[in-house]
Amino acid sequence: MQSEKEISSPWKSRIFVLVFIAVLALIVAGFMWIVQNAKATLPQTSEIISMEEVAKQIESGSVDSILLQGDQDVFLYLPGHPRPLYARLALGSTFTTTLEGLGVPAGELPPVTVEKD
Repeated sequence: MQSEKEISSPWKSRIFVLVFIAVLALIVAGFMWIVQNAKATLPQTSEIISMEEVAKQIESGSVDSILLQGDQDVFLYLPGHPRPLYARLALGSTFTTTLEGLGVPAGELPPVTVEKD
C-alpha cells in the first residue's frame, strides 16, 4: 500500500507548466517591446535621403540645423518636423567637401553640431 508521501499530485506538474508558460510569455513580450522601440528610433524609409537631397534642402533654406554623428551619419532638422531626415556620407569623405562638391559653400550652412563616437 502507498503512503501519502508517494502519492503525486497532478497539480504540481501543471503549476510548473503554467509558470513556465507565463515566464516565456513575459520574455516574448519584452523582446517585442524592445523591437518596437528600436523601430521607432531608427530612421524610417521616408526619412532617408541622399547627399544630393541634403544639398537641395540646404540651398532652399529649409534646414534649421544639422547634426553630424560619427564619420558618416548626417541628420537634417527641418522646421515643423518632429523627426530629422537622415543621410549617410561616403566613406573617406567629409561633410563640407561633399557639399562643396555639390555646389553648397561652407558659408551657407545652417548651424552644424558634431558628435564623435
